[in-house]
Amino acid sequence: MWGVIAAVVILATALITASWGILSVMIGRTPVTTRGIGLYAAELIVGLLLLSLAWGLWNQALAYLRGRRALSWSAVVVLAGGAYLAWSLLGMAVGMQMQDTWLSPFALALAIIWAVCSIVFWVVLVRRIYTDRPVPQWPWERRGEPGPDWNPPPDGSRGEDDPESGAER
Repeated sequence: MWGVIAAVVILATALITASWGILSVMIGRTPVTTRGIGLYAAELIVGLLLLSLAWGLWNQALAYLRGRRALSWSAVVVLAGGAYLAWSLLGMAVGMQMQDTWLSPFALALAIIWAVCSIVFWVVLVRRIYTDRPVPQWPWERRGEPGPDWNPPPDGSRGEDDPESGAER
């Protein structure tokens, strides 16, 4: 379960980086434009928000492990709204202007990402807990095959493509 939480937090970090980068290019400004406030403030706030996301996902996991199978929309709304609210309040506390907090498209992106990550977490966790389906595999992977090229066959043979096997091509 901790692995799933860590994966979703990493997904959230990647989505923040990508969406904020795209937003910055599209609107021509950075997430923090207030003079005297550096990006370190945004990094600190986002770090705290990632910790709160992990805590929220942990609480959701406990509910799912206790037998809840349906997505908790209230948890999704609380996590998304909480991210927006926390970004805005903490931003104001460190001295950011209104355009960098309450009116910021970056804050809206945070809320959307938190909602998406909460739903992804539910999908992955419910699949792992309540189904007997095997781990997903890539299309080129087939069940029952010996494995990738670097995994030698169990009989000890090296194969035809190995230059040390003496077989000509």
